[in-house]
Amino acid sequence: MAISVEEREKLRAAWNGHCDALRQVASEAIDGALGDPADGGELAELLRSIARLAALSLQHRLDFNDPDFPLFLRQMDDRFRYGGPDNNIAYFMAALRGDATYRLRGNNGGDGRSVNIGRLWHDNIATAANGDFEVIVSAEEQPGNWTPIAPGLTGDTSIPDQYPTAGNGITVRRYDWDWDRDLPPGWLTIERIDPGAPAYPPALSTDRLADQVFNATHLFLAAARWWNQRAANVRADNPPNVITPPSTEPPGVRNFKPPMTGGKAWLYYGILCLDLAEDEAILIETDLPDGPYWSFTLYNMWWEAPDIMNRQTSLNARQAHVDGDGKARFVISARDPGVPNWLDTGGARRGFLHYRWFRPDRAIPTPVSRLLKVDAVRAALPADHPAVDADARRATLSKRREQLARRFQR
Repeated sequence: MAISVEEREKLRAAWNGHCDALRQVASEAIDGALGDPADGGELAELLRSIARLAALSLQHRLDFNDPDFPLFLRQMDDRFRYGGPDNNIAYFMAALRGDATYRLRGNNGGDGRSVNIGRLWHDNIATAANGDFEVIVSAEEQPGNWTPIAPGLTGDTSIPDQYPTAGNGITVRRYDWDWDRDLPPGWLTIERIDPGAPAYPPALSTDRLADQVFNATHLFLAAARWWNQRAANVRADNPPNVITPPSTEPPGVRNFKPPMTGGKAWLYYGILCLDLAEDEAILIETDLPDGPYWSFTLYNMWWEAPDIMNRQTSLNARQAHVDGDGKARFVISARDPGVPNWLDTGGARRGFLHYRWFRPDRAIPTPVSRLLKVDAVRAALPADHPAVDADARRATLSKRREQLARRFQR
């Protein structure tokens, strides 16, 4: 069959529009209109973050954006590092529509993990003896395991002003905080089940592909600008090297409604904006919350996960050393201070630390931070605080690489 002039021109317009958007956002970054890079390395990281968000936008809108036949896209991980991901969480997102009903089925892979599906947590999801579960997802309330979506949701086109990459459906978070356990991989699937659900997806057409590329372009423009400008705004709002108290509002996000469980907020955040010379360090001291899990994680200037495989850039409640007085002490620096809770900046002068307290019951501690020289770290620690030599550090990193490889390659 012949290809019409109109078909060729519609595809050309969509394709060229996407290429123009890449060129436009990159120019904004290079010319200093997007973000606030201070040197060539930070500008290179900014351009890399733009390229990664462009790849995410295309993959999402071309392959994971049919709310009639939704698929879970794994994101904010070793492939897509944007958005300040917690290295202990696997994030899955599926596009949905508000006038449809969906059945989400899965298995969390055994004890040792937690899962969050919409407003539900694993401990209020009825589960079979073998760990299988089923959750209904819809705008209208349903009996049993059910979580709501907005009735006006249009999952194939939705791009919200905040969190533009996460607003067109449902997000599932699976928490893997015990890295020492070799757990089964678990699984998730979701399908539309209401009477209006079509039997099969439509064949690809020029109109459909052009619309997908146009939508990917809009998503890319929103995501690249919002995420990278958000990081710059957080730095503008907070003094460097001072840790903030815990809050239910994520840094740089306004009018955020925190998720609740049993009338309590289930997540508290705090940040620290880094600006460290090569011979400087930040010592953080904190009491610990009484919830099931907490974490401290480093990010680069653009709220991306840095090299999580080859550097110790995060620690959680199962991994971190706790001193005899019940406090945890972390050291952020470029040089190895020889302590167990070292968070390695990789030589970057600026970036972020993000800590999270998950589902605390009563205790919501406020960490404190001190800026000091790396050579002064040991004297600032308790006398019985362990020392870590080069061999022990290599062994820790080797184990970390293996644990993350097992998790991400499944």
